[in-house]
Amino acid sequence: MGHAVKPETLRSAIASAVAELKSYEVPGECVRLGLAPGDEGDAFKSKFRYVMHRLRPLAVPELAAVARKVLDEYEAPELDQILASLGMTGIDGEFKNLIFAANGPKPEIVLRDAVNNRLDIVRNAQYCLTYTRPLDAAGLSWAELVNWWQETNPAVSGDQAAAHRPVP
Repeated sequence: MGHAVKPETLRSAIASAVAELKSYEVPGECVRLGLAPGDEGDAFKSKFRYVMHRLRPLAVPELAAVARKVLDEYEAPELDQILASLGMTGIDGEFKNLIFAANGPKPEIVLRDAVNNRLDIVRNAQYCLTYTRPLDAAGLSWAELVNWWQETNPAVSGDQAAAHRPVP
């Protein structure tokens, strides 16, 4: 999945959100966010530049992780909107685990790796409706979902497909 957001745009939105803090709070907050420490005096010159300097070496996936931490703590509508435009992602940057329902016995799902959001369906997987196609930055459209459903269930076609489509 490609990134629709330029790294500099994400860096700037993160720096703007953190720069809302007091100058003396910015260095500690940067460290808490996992960024490199720096000369605290630089934060008093420009809070925005202080944060930008620490964000400079980070690529989009790392920046997205920092942005999520910022949004967990602070109201930052611009940052929230930019992060949302990156699409649905897991920790390594790829979409995972869209399981709609079961059309039979209830599945048993095990969380194998919480950090990377790795799930395994250990029992009754054959009854699970699991969307496995990649998503683009726009997410999943109804048309794509219907197409997947029809291809996954070839016995369902025409008017029968309408009766068996998943409900949004």
